[in-house]
Amino acid sequence: MTNVYFLPIEKIGKFEEFLDKFNFLKNFQNNDKIALKIHFGNSHHKNQVPPEFLFPVVEKLKEQKVFGILTDTNVLYRGERDDTFSHLEIVYKNGYDKLGTPILIAGGFDADYEFDIEIDGKHFKKLYYAKEYEKFDGMIAITHFKGHMLSGIGGTLKNVGMGCASRKGKFAMHSNLTPIINLSTCTGCEKCSNECPFGAISIKEKKAYIDKNKCKGCAWCVHVCPFGAINIPWSSVKPEEFQERIVEYAYGLIKFYKNKFLSINFLINIAGDCDCCSNPGEILSKDIGVCISEDPVAVDKCSSDLVKEINGKDVFLEIKPKIDYRRQFDYAEKIGLGTTKYRLIVF
Repeated sequence: MTNVYFLPIEKIGKFEEFLDKFNFLKNFQNNDKIALKIHFGNSHHKNQVPPEFLFPVVEKLKEQKVFGILTDTNVLYRGERDDTFSHLEIVYKNGYDKLGTPILIAGGFDADYEFDIEIDGKHFKKLYYAKEYEKFDGMIAITHFKGHMLSGIGGTLKNVGMGCASRKGKFAMHSNLTPIINLSTCTGCEKCSNECPFGAISIKEKKAYIDKNKCKGCAWCVHVCPFGAINIPWSSVKPEEFQERIVEYAYGLIKFYKNKFLSINFLINIAGDCDCCSNPGEILSKDIGVCISEDPVAVDKCSSDLVKEINGKDVFLEIKPKIDYRRQFDYAEKIGLGTTKYRLIVF
């Protein structure tokens, strides 16, 4: 059994005291380089973690002479945050620059600057992450806990697993297939065939064609197509398998950092879908508070339990009955990432 520490929302003004009392940052030492892994949100809503909530964490790290860097990776799909420039626009629009700590969009401009970690997983033997995460000494996952359209919930496991992967890694979690081409939209402009790093795309009868035997699943073509004609086959992976793939990616990186990993889940603005969406849907619950643990499985399990307890029902299963988000907890526990058994300590 592990400890999960809870700060009720009505005591959010005492967040600094909360950090001090339980000495959460004790494993981060002088001159450590620590990734503060966050989702910077969207320009259409304010569901992300407010930057002012993070001041105590940033300041405590500075006091300990720990070098903390706010970081995320570019997304796989086309839209906001699919390249470094648009991503940084969101960072500044949502005020994270005011924290006075460095900001890094990891993985390079094209999200293909990566390193790999080998595991003996059910779905993967090799995992691909943004290269910069290899250079950090540890990580604090700062997570806005909410629903998610494919995994049921978006907690620490999702933040680390999907959020730290390179473009190739993200595509591997989402799909069993090569990207698909909408022939009615494709103009045969040759942009994708010229830029494919594996020579997997050719033009036939003025339309792009992907050779499945050559495609390596990097999804670069999805990003570079100027007409949005190349897409990700989102439905090719079942929800339970998608969750397991995310868990394996979370497992690889968290184990890489050993004991220098901390989860901070903010249970606020709990909408039905991810912050990536321009419209994440209705708010499912009143604000609840903050959960912190060194165990990423326990903190996500506790967060979901608190949402259920406060609302007297499982709001996530109610809106997405076909996606049982609890699969990720069971699988993460099975492969040794953490435990679903926890002791709740209330501040």
